[in-house]
Amino acid sequence: MKIALCTPFKPLDHTTVSGDVTIVRDLAAALRELGSEVIPLPHFSAKEIWKHPSRWLPARRALDRMVEAARGADLWLTYGSYYKVPDVFGPDGAARLDVPYCLVQASYAPKRGKKLATWPGFRLNRRAMLRADHLFCNRLNDLRGCSWLLPSDRYTHIRPGLPAGLLTRDEEGGRRLRESWNTGGAKVVATAAMMRAGVKAEGLRWVFRTCADLLSRRRDLFLAVAGDGPLRRELEGEAGELLGDRVVFTGMVRREKLGEFFAAADFFAFPGLKESVGMVYLEAQQCGLPVVATDDEGAPQVVAHDRTGLITGANLEAFTQGVDALVRDPGLCARLAKAAPGYVAEEHDARRNYDRMNEIMRLLVSRRTRS
Repeated sequence: MKIALCTPFKPLDHTTVSGDVTIVRDLAAALRELGSEVIPLPHFSAKEIWKHPSRWLPARRALDRMVEAARGADLWLTYGSYYKVPDVFGPDGAARLDVPYCLVQASYAPKRGKKLATWPGFRLNRRAMLRADHLFCNRLNDLRGCSWLLPSDRYTHIRPGLPAGLLTRDEEGGRRLRESWNTGGAKVVATAAMMRAGVKAEGLRWVFRTCADLLSRRRDLFLAVAGDGPLRRELEGEAGELLGDRVVFTGMVRREKLGEFFAAADFFAFPGLKESVGMVYLEAQQCGLPVVATDDEGAPQVVAHDRTGLITGANLEAFTQGVDALVRDPGLCARLAKAAPGYVAEEHDARRNYDRMNEIMRLLVSRRTRS
């Protein structure tokens, strides 16, 4: 099966690796392992495209290039569609090629159709979802949205997944990092996020305040912060004021180096405010780190509470209590750490989870061929 893959949000080779880029790269790799040929289509950003008439003609020309690149494909697959970045390409591209059209991670929010500012994007996204032959949801919230719009046989829940053995814990590398950070005997808390305005920066501030609170209670801990972005200098200043020499910023850690970063820590903590999926939680657990996160959105879908981590209420006090529990209880921390890699392998293996998706797409192609 030949799959034309469209990503209206960011190209697959985007230099800033976000969670969504990571997910779609892993998805493409899993589909190839399962025997499908994946053709990444030329990228054109659809972000708030309805606001910019000057981009409409270039978008039409971009669609022409996508269709040309997809010649011979059996199916059109778009990753990501919601009111801010609606899939304006898939419905027409698939129709011109006369192939089935599928969507992964499409989010339907009726409230966006009630405001003039978001109504155009809402309608474009709704059009894409209604035109799709099948939708694959890697978030439980999206399942609810689909149920308001589509019959149950038009959408399927697909758990997020990591490639088996993608990350391995590098104990020697972790030891070297701890020595370079001069952590001594402190419990090392790891956290990571893109350092941009909004919930990512706010989540990091929660971690800073939590660690400062615990240090004031004489807990012996050290915070390691991975990531980069436009607010890095500002966040470094805030963390320094609160934590002094008990914090280090590593910058962006390449995926192949995450094994040593995670091995340098005792556990991973990030609240995940309005987190859509939270792939970093899976990466940390695959490397044997327990996780502390909140129940705000995505984390409970990828962290097993009291089995591989602690899911707290979405408030700073509850989150701090969760972090403190792992700082004070080495036995609990060790129990959660021991279970974490197995949980990822059992519940979030990319090849196994995406195999169901691959089979549904093959069935759609077969039906289209027969008709």
